[in-house]
Amino acid sequence: MIRRLLAAAVPVAVLWFLGGSIGLLAGAAMAAWDLLRQPPARHLLRASVLLFALVPVAVLARGLPSPATVGPAFASRDLVAHGLAGAALALLVLGILREVRPPSALPAAGDPPGGRALATRDGAPALAWPGEPAGEGPAPRGDR
Repeated sequence: MIRRLLAAAVPVAVLWFLGGSIGLLAGAAMAAWDLLRQPPARHLLRASVLLFALVPVAVLARGLPSPATVGPAFASRDLVAHGLAGAALALLVLGILREVRPPSALPAAGDPPGGRALATRDGAPALAWPGEPAGEGPAPRGDR
C-alpha cells in the first residue's frame, strides 16, 4: 500500500511543479481516482478525450477572442482552458502508460529484477523445451 501511495505521489508532485495549484488539484483528483477505482486504460483515455473536447467550449464560453488578442500568451490568460488541457494531457499520458504496461506485467515482490529466473535454486535450468521436463534440455535428434 505504501508503494502505491508513493507511486501516486510522484505524478502529483510533477503536476504540482508544472501546473501550480491547478496542477496540484488535477494531480490529487487523478491520484484519488486511481487509488480508489483503479480505472482501466480505456477509461483514462476516454476521460482525456472528454477534457480535450471541453477546451474549445471553455474558450468559447468567454466569448470569441479578437484577432489582436490571439497570440503566444493567449493560453496563459484563459486558465480554465489551460487547466483542462493540462489535465487532459496528464490523463492521456497515464492512460498510455497503463495501456503499454498493465499492472499484471509488473514483477511481484519475490521475482528477480529481470523477470523469470533462468535457473532454479538447485542449479537446474528453469526453462525447458515444450513437452520435456525442466532441466534436461532438448533431446538429441537422430537425423543430424
